[in-house]
Amino acid sequence: MLKKISWKFRKTHITISPLTIFINNTWEGWGFDILNINSGLNSYSLFKLVWILPNGAEKKLSFSGDFLFLRTPLFKSLIDLEDSILWGSKLSKWDEIKYWALNLIFK
Repeated sequence: MLKKISWKFRKTHITISPLTIFINNTWEGWGFDILNINSGLNSYSLFKLVWILPNGAEKKLSFSGDFLFLRTPLFKSLIDLEDSILWGSKLSKWDEIKYWALNLIFK
């Protein structure tokens, strides 16, 4: 029975972390992450806030976060819109508004 379960889930790789606190973690900054789910190469969070503090040399103050698992799907949507623009596709008015809003969030 256990072999059958192991075989069915051999390609499933999921990590679930209920709470993570970052204190200058791998030089990535300070912050916290509530209910982080890693599936394959994608990371989803219920609520995540991370600040990278300036060090006086090359680093500037920056901020990243996630809310209600939306960062990854919205970022994929921005990439799709940028690809459409790159390949000369005409965007609808709704896509232009969405592109402007997503650029404001991610850039």
